[in-house]
Amino acid sequence: MDLAALRVFVRASDMRSFSKAAVSLGLTQPTVSRIIGELEAEWDGSLFYRTGRGVTLSELGTEAVSRARFLLREAEQITEDIKAHSRLPSGDVAVGLPPSIVGPTVSELVNELRTDLPGIKLQIYEGFSDQIERWLAEGTIDIGIYSKYREGLYDKTEFLLESQLVLAGLSKDWNLPEEIDFEQLSEFSLVLPAHTNGLRVIVDNIARRMKVRLNVIANADSTIVQKELAARCGCFMIKAPHTIAAEQQQGLFCSSVIRNPFINRHVVLVTGREKPLNRAGREVAVRLTKILRQLPAISPRNKKP
Repeated sequence: MDLAALRVFVRASDMRSFSKAAVSLGLTQPTVSRIIGELEAEWDGSLFYRTGRGVTLSELGTEAVSRARFLLREAEQITEDIKAHSRLPSGDVAVGLPPSIVGPTVSELVNELRTDLPGIKLQIYEGFSDQIERWLAEGTIDIGIYSKYREGLYDKTEFLLESQLVLAGLSKDWNLPEEIDFEQLSEFSLVLPAHTNGLRVIVDNIARRMKVRLNVIANADSTIVQKELAARCGCFMIKAPHTIAAEQQQGLFCSSVIRNPFINRHVVLVTGREKPLNRAGREVAVRLTKILRQLPAISPRNKKP
């Protein structure tokens, strides 16, 4: 068994045809058949079922192809690492982020790469958690960053970034305490994400359980739209603190941490399963992790103009 034979096996599996695999690899069909036969003899079993319309993997073949793919990916990574050892990492890296993370992270990451590693070019995909998970599974992106929500006590050490959600609104005439009970949210006109958004799902679930009737006057996934409605219409938002940190520092918004229950948002960084990260991807992942850990985990002190 060698890597060339494994490549033939995997290509035949992908194309479900020895003849098509031969054409794509620049080989003859008898050569592909011979290589598959040698693997079957070495592994003591049939890798394919032969049909009139091509081939399909046997049980042994199904088990073997996943391991073959892993070995080929590892070999490619070793080659890439050795070739790149004497030069700075370079190449395209695709990153998927939710809208609330894009603003605080991408500009800093781009500035760092322009200064330190100009050979790395980012491809930014903006989407929500379910989209980012799908892009990772499909191999569209190399790195995905997305949010998960849960009730409970605050634990800033468990994830890259964890924060307790806050009720936020215009700082003008703000007279709310630093913390506010969840049941009091019924007293405010809210602008929230759409029902499929992870934040909205957990807020709605808690409201139903506690029999709290929320006054939602608009649904908007866009953080920009939410902020505009809060600023111009006097609405209130439920947000993670870092998403309004700049406006709080400017004195535009104030916030109160929601309690009873606390709602924690934690941010995770996940890499694609299809292939290991190359040097450029690993560098981006390390820098993104550092940037995320520096974001404010709790609400800064309210600051009025």
